[in-house]
Amino acid sequence: MSEERRQQIVDAARRLVDRSGLESISVRTVAREAGIGASTLRHYFPTQADLFDVLLEPALDRMLPDLRIADRRVAPRRRLTECLMQYFPSEFLRPEHTAMWFASYAVAVGPGATDHGTRTLERMAALSRDRIESWLVRLEEEGALLVERDRAMRLVLSVLDGICVQLITPGTIFTVEDVLPTVEQAVSAVVR
Repeated sequence: MSEERRQQIVDAARRLVDRSGLESISVRTVAREAGIGASTLRHYFPTQADLFDVLLEPALDRMLPDLRIADRRVAPRRRLTECLMQYFPSEFLRPEHTAMWFASYAVAVGPGATDHGTRTLERMAALSRDRIESWLVRLEEEGALLVERDRAMRLVLSVLDGICVQLITPGTIFTVEDVLPTVEQAVSAVVR
């Protein structure tokens, strides 16, 4: 029964996210949706972060799969570039989607920041870093990194975040067409 109850909670949380977004996730709202008490939910998910993880990790797996990162027949630079370009799907490159990216930061660190927004962004960023690190570890094991993994990680994260900021900045000289060459240039600085 415990695995069934856990799945009942996860399903309820997913329904809430589908209807109202991640902002709707709280212990009370999920417990109510699942038809259980908050203490029962806490038995399966001791913290709200645990509940977020069960929702965010599968979403991240769908959004950022490993693609061909393990395929040694493909050049290491090409493999990492393909993986990193997943951060910029064509629909993201439209202004309304980059504005959503900015809004997620605004509720996390802006003047109207909420604890929920901060925790959500923090967890999403941690999961994203873990994914990028797994790609870099793979390439490091092959001897394909030109710099230490920590330095490669900092450069890659800086470039990805910088691209996002440039895409939402009014009057920028940076264009959608600059995304791929910029990612490729960053990758060439860290991978053979």
